[in-house]
Amino acid sequence: LDARSCIDRGVSRSMLRAPMVSATQQTSRIRARKAKKAGNDTKRLNKKSGTPTFPVHPAGYDASAPDAKPSAKK
Repeated sequence: LDARSCIDRGVSRSMLRAPMVSATQQTSRIRARKAKKAGNDTKRLNKKSGTPTFPVHPAGYDASAPDAKPSAKK
């Protein structure tokens, strides 16, 4: 049956609803939805805060190493 034809014939709205799902299935869907929302919120906050500052070469790094940052020219 097409949903439109049911409405035209005056069938009750309860006939048009989706069937009930099991409690386990419903819980699983709710948990998945909440986890997804939490992940999106975390992602948004991390994006907003930007990249944390950190030293390019930590203290005690050898300046003559091949991958060392070049010294400022005078």
